[in-house]
Amino acid sequence: MDNKPGVVVANKRIQHNFKTFERLEAGIELRGWEVKAVRSRTFTFGDSYCRFYGRELYLVQMSVGPYAFAHTTDEEIKRRRRLLVHRRELIRIASLISQQGLTVVPASLSFSEGGFVKVDLAVGKFLATKGSRETSERRRVEREIRGYVR
Repeated sequence: MDNKPGVVVANKRIQHNFKTFERLEAGIELRGWEVKAVRSRTFTFGDSYCRFYGRELYLVQMSVGPYAFAHTTDEEIKRRRRLLVHRRELIRIASLISQQGLTVVPASLSFSEGGFVKVDLAVGKFLATKGSRETSERRRVEREIRGYVR
């Protein structure tokens, strides 16, 4: 249960299934026991995404496991959590989502210098299975070419 700054966990599937256009950092509104659960790494956010409710951005489907010394219910484990983003960034993200059909997903979760939990958000588009196959094939060919060049 250390409070050192740095990345706690990263969503590695984004690199393969997601084309990122922009990244930004946001704070996340958590309850006290949720911060302790994040420190002990009892959470998952692989299937989570961000969505607007009213004029605020929320992280949906992030599951924070129960903390052993706190009384929690099932609704609290899967609740939506508000993201703390500047108003100008919210407006820019909303316009990207509505005009270009992009998606906002969490890329990593980390602690800041002050001990606050931060979420690195990726704004981009999901690749279809065909697109991800083409990308992986292109990467494989590039690796082979680099191997021959050496």
